[in-house]
Amino acid sequence: MKPPSRQTRAERDRRELEVLHRLAVELPQSLTVAGVMDTLSRELTHSVDRAEECTISSWNEQADELTILSSYGREGGVDPTWCGVAYPLSKWPRSRELLRTGGSHITYRINDPEFDDTVRGELRDWQWYSWLALPLSVEGRSVGLIEVADYRSSRAWARRDISFCQTIAGQAAMAVRNAQLYEDLARRVDHDSLTGLLTHGAFYKRLGEEIARAGRDGTPVTLLAIDLDDFKAVNDRDGHLAGDRTLRMVADVLREGTRVSDVIGRLGGDEFAVAIPEPTVVAADVAARINTQLLAKVGLSASIGVAELTDAVGDAAELVDRADKLLLEVKRSGKRGFRLWAA
Repeated sequence: MKPPSRQTRAERDRRELEVLHRLAVELPQSLTVAGVMDTLSRELTHSVDRAEECTISSWNEQADELTILSSYGREGGVDPTWCGVAYPLSKWPRSRELLRTGGSHITYRINDPEFDDTVRGELRDWQWYSWLALPLSVEGRSVGLIEVADYRSSRAWARRDISFCQTIAGQAAMAVRNAQLYEDLARRVDHDSLTGLLTHGAFYKRLGEEIARAGRDGTPVTLLAIDLDDFKAVNDRDGHLAGDRTLRMVADVLREGTRVSDVIGRLGGDEFAVAIPEPTVVAADVAARINTQLLAKVGLSASIGVAELTDAVGDAAELVDRADKLLLEVKRSGKRGFRLWAA
């Protein structure tokens, strides 16, 4: 094989410098780990000639598995269907060893003797005929794996390609760490320290986002305003530590009784709220189930107001206010129950 011409080398040098400069500018601006990963997988795919795909995964050493954070293909871009998919490292012992030892890299080929016919079948489905695997390290500890795949050839990887991928992986480490710190800070700011639920401000923000989504999609949003009955008696009888334990138990009941798509917040004291992307009739079932579980697991009931978003409701504050008024009606009529707003 003829060595690359001087002009080809110069063009590649320039392109690689452009990529490194672009990453130096873009990565610090990514305030989420997902944003960092998508940027990194995109640049690696387009900057290495033979790369057709880059997949970046987080490593869970205890579970002995990798979970995909970003998968970028040269033709299709980011493929969100792979995000969150986990696969065991028992199939990839060399990758496990790479992560544990913090080595520099390993290379795979589809015809490697370590693969049986089942694994080779999977690789053919993915079109991974050869790939380069590098650890993603933060502060000297492996936190994930970067894999750059070739769909067309199983030939050996050039030393220059390996070195360039290692350089980018190293450049990403600080951006990943900064994004982790930012996300951790955001979680602490947005979540109530006692219950782990969204704070008053964070809940209103998320509720506003749900209302905006409903306006675009024409889908329903219903709010449950929840106030515990006779919670003050718990504090007066058993003390504030017992009251705190009770509030944490209530938060657990709300999490168990709702879905991932629902938004749960602690608005203050013993008042909570749940926003669900469902009409009032479904929300009524949720309210009844929450009260049943509160009585069974916490020993308290709740008064719940249920209000659905309509054209008459302009924003999050109005929706909460309407549900709160219904909640007060339940309190005045004897507590322990829910009331629906009728349009």
